[in-house]
Amino acid sequence: MLNYDKTYFLQFLTKTDHEINMQVSSGNRKIATAQSLKFLGLTVDISLTWKHHIGELTSRLNKACYAIRSIRPFMSVPRCTQKYIFFVCLLNYILWNYILGEFIS
Repeated sequence: MLNYDKTYFLQFLTKTDHEINMQVSSGNRKIATAQSLKFLGLTVDISLTWKHHIGELTSRLNKACYAIRSIRPFMSVPRCTQKYIFFVCLLNYILWNYILGEFIS
């Protein structure tokens, strides 16, 4: 059975394509269209860019960095170092995905 509350239609476009106004339906129910959606942990948009996904990761990274700065006075140096290395790796992941995404598109 198709769950209509969780089913969306996403039309992929290139930079030169124009969006075609269409409605997708199953049975008598229309399926909602979306500009971006989350699929297997990745945010996919209509032009297949990383912008939405990187924006979400950046927001989460900013919150985590703030949390580490807030608890730093209460943690040992090795524990802070461990957390710092994790977030530096995550930041590198975000930046390289953005750079490669811009280079490929």
